[in-house]
Amino acid sequence: MKKILPAPLQKGDKVGIIAPAGPITEKQMRIAVAKVEKAGYVPVCADGLTERFGYLAGCDEYRAKQINTLFADKSIKAILAARGGYGCTRILDMIDYELIKENPKIIGGYSDLTALICAIYKKTGLVTFHSSMLVPDETDYSKNSMWDIFANGHKNYRITCEEAHKQNKELSSQEPTVLKSGKCRGTLFGGNLTLLQSLLDTEYDFNLNNKILFLEEINEPPYKVDRMLTHLKNAGKLRGIRGIIFGIMKGCEAQGNESLSLDYVIEDFIKDLNIPVVKNFTFGHVQSRCTFPIGVKARLDTEKMEVRLLEGCVE
Repeated sequence: MKKILPAPLQKGDKVGIIAPAGPITEKQMRIAVAKVEKAGYVPVCADGLTERFGYLAGCDEYRAKQINTLFADKSIKAILAARGGYGCTRILDMIDYELIKENPKIIGGYSDLTALICAIYKKTGLVTFHSSMLVPDETDYSKNSMWDIFANGHKNYRITCEEAHKQNKELSSQEPTVLKSGKCRGTLFGGNLTLLQSLLDTEYDFNLNNKILFLEEINEPPYKVDRMLTHLKNAGKLRGIRGIIFGIMKGCEAQGNESLSLDYVIEDFIKDLNIPVVKNFTFGHVQSRCTFPIGVKARLDTEKMEVRLLEGCVE
């Protein structure tokens, strides 16, 4: 699939707000709108943004329509999710991927949005973004890094997590750590482990050959993390992989004496891999989150604990 780069975001551009997974309240919608305005952009709320259907933000058809409608609107320059939750996998077959190819623009989110942004990249070649969302709490680092890469994500753009740790006390016990040292080049791809597993053996399945994989998870015990990582291995997804970046695996620590530790699970998973691997890079379900573009060539340097783009993610 030919790679498509979205146009960079400029001050005053319109930013669409969607809720493709879990529902949001009127108060949360106002928070999302205020964040876009404070960053210097014009918020455009998708129709029915505060609809609710059980644990979903409205019925599947309505949530898919939000995405298709905003991609079709040429005045909208970026689309951001208000929040995650659950529901993106339910609407993947309702997305108009040909429409997206004809109207490429920035789209970002994390958690459940992993399914959507990875599917869009797979079906269209459009570079998407594993980024902050508009409702969850975040530090200045999260906001600034997201808006900055949307506007200035050109070749040699540098992604680090040093400043993120300075701004977020909850990360004090989870310093970035090198598990296997080295440098590698590859195409960035990844997101939430559970959602990536949900794409296996579907038309949105992925190939990790020549990829730098970034992974995060939340509130899953070590044995479930073990099962999902083992699934990736057994599915042959590690063949040709160039490097792995583990984010903050919040709430995944072992509980009780009968469990293997999360550290053991990760180290056992990578023991036979002769590639650079780091853990506790700052992304995932924490207030300090870096933004990774999906589908862009980059270099991981474990000594510098940085990811540097080898090509732009906007043009």
